[in-house]
Amino acid sequence: MLHIILLILKIIGIILLCILGILFFAVLSALFVPVRYRIEITREEGEDKPPVLAYVKVTWFLHIINVLVAFPSDVFLRVRIMLFTVFRLPKKEGKNKKKERKAHRREKKKSKEGTQEPSGLKEQEMQALLEEYVGEEQTASKTEEAFRDGDAKKQVEYRDTKESGADTDTEDEAGEKEGAESARKFSLTGKIREIIDKIKWLAIKIKEIFENIRYTIRKFCDKIKSTLDNIEYYREVLESETFRQSFQLCKKEFSYIGKKLKPDKFEADFVIGMEDPAALGEVLAVWGMLYPLIGRHVRLSGDFGCGRMRIEGSLYIQGKIRAFTFLRLAVRIYFNKNIRKLIKLLKKEAA
Repeated sequence: MLHIILLILKIIGIILLCILGILFFAVLSALFVPVRYRIEITREEGEDKPPVLAYVKVTWFLHIINVLVAFPSDVFLRVRIMLFTVFRLPKKEGKNKKKERKAHRREKKKSKEGTQEPSGLKEQEMQALLEEYVGEEQTASKTEEAFRDGDAKKQVEYRDTKESGADTDTEDEAGEKEGAESARKFSLTGKIREIIDKIKWLAIKIKEIFENIRYTIRKFCDKIKSTLDNIEYYREVLESETFRQSFQLCKKEFSYIGKKLKPDKFEADFVIGMEDPAALGEVLAVWGMLYPLIGRHVRLSGDFGCGRMRIEGSLYIQGKIRAFTFLRLAVRIYFNKNIRKLIKLLKKEAA
């Protein structure tokens, strides 16, 4: 029994070691195996030729992951893992045609099912609708007759209400006269009270306006004072030793990244023509001044006899990028004491 348990534990340990080894290998390969890229751009003038031809290819780990982007006329994108295409744009026409055919067949089936409905059901439905319509007409005619029979009673009731209303009108007129006399008496006092209330309201509003003006002026002065204090504080931070050392470290690290990201191959060959040969000569003169910097990899020639605007040429770039480069930068900057202290100073945590 103990031997079986030890054997099971041995198998579990081997499986766990294999999983850890695979994870460790995946992390190391993601950090140190570079992502390689290649860019090719060409331009040639002609009636049947596109204005620009672009070709970009990105690969990783012996072409296990392969990304291709081409721009001859329309954008073409393809992503492969091993030999299997994961994503493709535009999609293949065969698959789209199959989908369209299937959708067309489904529509045909639906249309056939809709046309093959039994006729007996339709006749029964029509008879039921007619019976409902006839029943509604009969009920409407009955209600009209009942209303006509009751008209005489309603006319008598209307006359009675009219006669009683005439007596009440006289009483209402007398009450209105008395109310008008009392309203005249109190109208002068009401107007005087309204004027006094308006004067009080205006005085309160004027007082509130002056208080608001005073508050805004005080608030504006406080803001100016706080901004001046902040400017003085940050000026001292920028002149401190921690900022100088942090800036030197960042400058060194970013220059290192620039060297690592620099392409391995960079070749360009261009032909330029212009309507004015003098303008073309000025462009070539500027190019001559830049030749010591980029003359080894870029070649430029002028076409003085074309008599029109012409730009043709080709560009080729090839290089690689490693994730470890960015990880190194992040670790060195994050764990630096001066940079952490500078961040606290900028947040005013150490002030």
